[in-house]
Amino acid sequence: MTNASLENAVHWTLSLSHGTLEMRELEPSRRFYADFLGLETVKRGDVAVWVRCGGGWMVACVRTGERAQALPIDIRWCLDMASAEEVDAAHAAAHARKAEFNICDIRPIEVDEVGRSFCLQDLDGNWWEIGYRPGRLFDDLFAAKKAQPVS
Repeated sequence: MTNASLENAVHWTLSLSHGTLEMRELEPSRRFYADFLGLETVKRGDVAVWVRCGGGWMVACVRTGERAQALPIDIRWCLDMASAEEVDAAHAAAHARKAEFNICDIRPIEVDEVGRSFCLQDLDGNWWEIGYRPGRLFDDLFAAKKAQPVS
C-alpha cells in the first residue's frame, strides 16, 4: 500500500477487474470503441461487447437501448480481493459499518465457478461487487478470442 490516506480504509482492494456500462446500439458503439478509441473488443453475442486497453481489467458494454438511465445491480463495478477470506472480511465490515457509510443494500456472499463475491449498493445507488477470482479470467478469454476473426 503506497497511499498513506488508505491507512484507515475498511479494506484494501487488490485490483479493479471489470465493470459494466450501457450502450444504445451494439455495432455503432463497438466501432467507436475499436476504431476511434483504439480499444480491443470482443463481441459477445447480440447484446454485449467487451472492451479493454491492456492491463488486467475490461469494461463490458451492454446494449440497453433508449432505456439507458438508472443502473440496476447488473450494471456494476467489480473489485478483486487477494483471497476468499478478504471477501468475507469485507462483507462483515460492510454490515458492521453500513450506517456509517450509508450503504443502501448488502447482498449475501455467493460462490460459483468463477470465485466468491458479494454486491453492495452505495449511497448514490451504484452497485459494487467485491470478490476473489483466482487466475486471470479475462486475459484467458481475450487470448482465446484473438485466434478468431471479429465478426
